[in-house]
Amino acid sequence: MQRVIEFEKGRSYNCKASALSPIVYNKLFPGRDFIKDMRELAEKRDEKADEKDFTIEDYQYFVNIAYLFVYQGMSPSPKQTPEQKEFLEKYPNPWYWVDTFDTFSIYENLDKIVEMWVTNEDRLASAKNPVPAPPAK
Repeated sequence: MQRVIEFEKGRSYNCKASALSPIVYNKLFPGRDFIKDMRELAEKRDEKADEKDFTIEDYQYFVNIAYLFVYQGMSPSPKQTPEQKEFLEKYPNPWYWVDTFDTFSIYENLDKIVEMWVTNEDRLASAKNPVPAPPAK
């Protein structure tokens, strides 16, 4: 799923969530588990958590996943583009990227980020052409 998200007034990025997201996440953040981190983030969203309920880990999950989706949104294919390479050189980790914003509220974008993955999972979960069960012997 692709979607343009405005992270800050005047700064929008094309974001992309796909079946490749967990693999790219592991490449960008060795040792991290995309599904676990996304689940934690989705739980905070579902709880309608207040700012005081967010831990530094929750912010880390959000920033990492937003960074991943922005990175993936720069390429129509899994092959790294020059634009992605430049993005990684300019922002070697998500905190360099976040530091370029004047203000950065996850509350305005949390639903959009989580919804991108949930919608992507829903599309993957439903079979387009169900195969009938083999006949019983």
